[in-house]
Amino acid sequence: MLYLVGTPIGNIKDITLRAIETLKDCDLIFCEDTRRSLNLLNHYQIKKPLYRYSDHIKETVNNIIKNISEGKKVALLTDGGMPNISDPGFAVVKAAIEKGIKVEVVGGVSAVINAMALSGFDGSSFVFLGFLERSDSRIIKTLETHFAFGLPIVLYESPNRIVNLVEILAKYFPNAYVVIAREMTKIYEEWIRGYPSEILDKIKKREIKGEITVVLKNLRDERTDLSSIGFVCTGNTCRSVMAHYYALKIISEKKMDLNVSSAGILVEENAVCDHSLEILKKNGVEDFNHIPVQADRKFMEKNDLILTMTKKQRNILKGFFPEYALKIRTLLEYSGLGSGDIYDPFGKSYMEYELAFKNIKKAVDNIIESISKKS
Repeated sequence: MLYLVGTPIGNIKDITLRAIETLKDCDLIFCEDTRRSLNLLNHYQIKKPLYRYSDHIKETVNNIIKNISEGKKVALLTDGGMPNISDPGFAVVKAAIEKGIKVEVVGGVSAVINAMALSGFDGSSFVFLGFLERSDSRIIKTLETHFAFGLPIVLYESPNRIVNLVEILAKYFPNAYVVIAREMTKIYEEWIRGYPSEILDKIKKREIKGEITVVLKNLRDERTDLSSIGFVCTGNTCRSVMAHYYALKIISEKKMDLNVSSAGILVEENAVCDHSLEILKKNGVEDFNHIPVQADRKFMEKNDLILTMTKKQRNILKGFFPEYALKIRTLLEYSGLGSGDIYDPFGKSYMEYELAFKNIKKAVDNIIESISKKS
């Protein structure tokens, strides 16, 4: 039998009666750090053979499986929290399952749940990312992808890198509200809250120590001062046009004071596709005369929000106009429909244009409805 035993993340009293009973009843204990686990065992007067475990050392995995196969009860501990949750444990659990060995989880305190519970955000759904990669570019891409879901993000961070993370947030996600939970359940427990620019000076002027859990929620989508939106696709003859004129129709029906326009990244002198015109007409948009517009600096400057049809288009615009990067999003991302792209139906059948418009329509409806509620 293999037991995954949750242990305190700080306060040594945060352990369940079942966890204590399990540790007293087992034959062997494998742990992340023998020194830290020995302190816990000594506190509860538990004397058992104690061995170090690592997912990266195959011999330790094999040793656990061998001992269980011989009829011994083995417990796996980490330095705090639950094995396999941004801690060692995955390799032996996988091996045990593959060999049909029974595995039981003995629950305990979780830094993820503690931080989410006291974050102030709705905890009914959230995303847990564990430790982020160290590359700034990978951190930016990961956060950008997951912020698109509109859910709080929980992650772990090292005290040596927390300032760098907040600097990235201040530069690329200034409207992300940050909750830093430090040393939870310990005597020096601390909670730091605010927007990146607000807390950056606080944490740069002091030494940050201890275990850190961070909760983030990008509140940029909750701004109420939008007065103009620009839709962008490649040539400004189909997708951005459908978004543009469908949005105009909805705005007019709701009697909203919101300007919309559209442009293309590589505009050619092409007329709007007949399929686009037919689909718009079918959805209540009257005849109009559209001339493709180039997405230039003037277009970028006049709009409060730029919504592209694809991630590639978004990245191109950010490359051309880095000073406007913070207001460039993909249509699906901003509407809360995920991080995908609006398929390009150019030159394809009417049915494929209709499928593309279905996603455009849903996204535009979501955005306009959200703005109307806040205005």
